[in-house]
Amino acid sequence: MLMRPLLIPGFSVRPARLEDAASWARYACLPEVKQHTSSTAETVDDVRAEIRRTLAGEPNTPIRFVLLQQESKAIVATVGFHTISAAFGTAEVTYDVAPDHWGQGIATAACRNAALWAFEVKRWNRVQATTVLPNFRSQRVLERCGFRREGLVRNLRLVRGTPTDYWMYAAIPGEVQQVA
Repeated sequence: MLMRPLLIPGFSVRPARLEDAASWARYACLPEVKQHTSSTAETVDDVRAEIRRTLAGEPNTPIRFVLLQQESKAIVATVGFHTISAAFGTAEVTYDVAPDHWGQGIATAACRNAALWAFEVKRWNRVQATTVLPNFRSQRVLERCGFRREGLVRNLRLVRGTPTDYWMYAAIPGEVQQVA
């Protein structure tokens, strides 16, 4: 059970629900959103399956939050964690933002606050992140949040069938700071 909610100024934030699939898929399945990721989501059903995985309730179950605009209640971004190891206290942060909201600092706020939540609420020892080499925007997000680039991980994941290299970033407690 969550001890306190994830807080991101300017947004209502809550765990993803199955009924969010269509709203999230409207942008998550776009080629420009998937371009620099390993996402395979093509349909609402693919997104629904991803949300279903977050509902398993096991210690290593992925966690995903949706960010809703306070006025319209539209989903404009998600943030969460996958590749969770409850035994070792580690997880990988993941986030996405609808293209019409790019460049507004939403990914940075979501990533920073999710990492702080992970250290405070989950008491994890490490939050890591990976980016494909050309995903400069995501690399800047991570660096602004206090994540450090640890190195190159070769052929880490398949990206649309091709083994792909990734930069590995990580933060440990105390390295991610709340912005005043």
